[in-house]
Amino acid sequence: MKVGIVGDASRGMAWEQHLRPHSIVSQVDLAPSLKDLDTADACFILDESENNLDTLLEGIQKGFNCFFIAKQPTDIKKLDKIHRASKEAGVLVQFAHWPTLAPATQWMMDKISRPGFIHIEKEISRNQIVDLKTEFRHLWIDEFGLCIKWIDSGIHHIEAKEVSLNEDQPILIHIFLRFDSGASATINVYSGASENRHKRLISSKREILECNVPDQIVKLGRINESKRLYFEKQVFDPSKAAEKAALLFLKSVQLNRETAYTSYDALQLAIQIEKVEQRLKQFS
Repeated sequence: MKVGIVGDASRGMAWEQHLRPHSIVSQVDLAPSLKDLDTADACFILDESENNLDTLLEGIQKGFNCFFIAKQPTDIKKLDKIHRASKEAGVLVQFAHWPTLAPATQWMMDKISRPGFIHIEKEISRNQIVDLKTEFRHLWIDEFGLCIKWIDSGIHHIEAKEVSLNEDQPILIHIFLRFDSGASATINVYSGASENRHKRLISSKREILECNVPDQIVKLGRINESKRLYFEKQVFDPSKAAEKAALLFLKSVQLNRETAYTSYDALQLAIQIEKVEQRLKQFS
């Protein structure tokens, strides 16, 4: 398989290292822009610019299967256009939604495919945040996208409350979701913590998963024959996340099957983000 990597050269070289070890990849071409890439079975687009969705659309229109590596976009009109264009062109698109693509999450999704409950607590040290308003928004968007993707049901009800200091310094957000399936999800993000902490709890009627996100350690809990709760532990390597995500995408292209986080997923997330932000304007 011939793979093109479009974007910043230093980032491109890092992604090339993730691809080279795999037999599925026969050639890797680095290009500063799409116009410099002639042909490719798969195209990795590394672009954090304001017009990066236009670049993705161009790649789709050129007939490339695209892995879009950037912060999660929220422009509904452009995402709708991208989704329609990918269907018309018959190409696959994968968005770099890291909470979904992480190896630990992929393993957990295999264990509990349709959870009835998700609870997420994320605490971030203020010292690690540079652009508070922009970064804080993406903190909750990432977790919100995971809940929507995993539970995979229409959203029946949304509650959202944000706390900001001096009106323009967001420090805390709480989101509650009730789905048509009866499942629910809660997301709490706090940006004033003394140290980082990030935990996800996911449950079905028979199992519970506890994920320490920074360390990618997962505990799977079940009731044994003695009616006692016992846990199994799985440990995943956070440094392998990008390589595993790249391989997920390439296997989707090879098998011509849906990617792990599709243009439809990205579009639905953007639509629901707009609804959350409407609630925040009402009650925050």
